[in-house]
Amino acid sequence: MLYGPDGAPQAVADAKYKAEKSDGYPDADLYQMLAYCTALGLPEGHLVYARGNAPHAAHRVRHAGIVIHQHALDLDRPPGDLLAEVRSLARQMLPGVTP
Repeated sequence: MLYGPDGAPQAVADAKYKAEKSDGYPDADLYQMLAYCTALGLPEGHLVYARGNAPHAAHRVRHAGIVIHQHALDLDRPPGDLLAEVRSLARQMLPGVTP
């Protein structure tokens, strides 16, 4: 959770220590993030995986107007590179920043 200066939620992320399967991420993860966004009144949410088929994917939930972003980190990268990737991901989660 990222809170703004007024204490209101600004962003939500859920880190999953699992890899994406060849047929994509589990639907349960998407539903869980949809519940977080709905409960918090946020238009976007972020799922972060330990490994994936692509660095970023986005899903717009019909009739809800919520976008769920899926990010995959490569944990085999050198620590400095991984830290830079995490910093970039954190900036993308800020309200108004497009991945």
